[in-house]
Amino acid sequence: MSRIVAAASRTDLLASGGTRAVLLQLDGDEADALASLAGQVETLLGESDPASPGLTRLFPVAYNDDASAAAEFARYTRPELQKRKIDAATTVREAVEAASALGIDDERYGHNIEIDPETLLAWLTFLTDLRLVLADSIGVADDGSLSDAAAAASEELAQLRELQRGVYDWAAFLQDSLIGAVEMDLPEPELP
Repeated sequence: MSRIVAAASRTDLLASGGTRAVLLQLDGDEADALASLAGQVETLLGESDPASPGLTRLFPVAYNDDASAAAEFARYTRPELQKRKIDAATTVREAVEAASALGIDDERYGHNIEIDPETLLAWLTFLTDLRLVLADSIGVADDGSLSDAAAAASEELAQLRELQRGVYDWAAFLQDSLIGAVEMDLPEPELP
């Protein structure tokens, strides 16, 4: 199972020379899966049709009651948002593909990735986007419950959704662990 370590104290592992960073450690299967998922999200985000399945949660309608205002809002905001989301998925894919052992002697973790403050937002953006795409696919409602259609799916579809739910949970674990490692590394706020 992957793990995330607040790496500020492990300067010997950091190519950044001691800059505060987080170390993500993956086994080979996890690295392959994460690189593949990032590539799939990149491809999905490159879709030109805004009504494409899978994009509904990534680019929600701003004005449900005014189609003209919603279209105008999307025209001005979507291209930049889409570019940032694609860049985030690309950053993650490239980082996973370039991962190395970083001199760590633990055989379980052959893919170690330094996530520095400059790329942290890209990782969090990608993990959020991945979870939104998966939630849409498996029928997870905004409150976290499964929709009636998802619950009534055929056995084959239910198995696929169960696999996707596992990936969804893993992405949530990675996202929560990244945030936890960063929060742990932040200085305590001074009280007035």
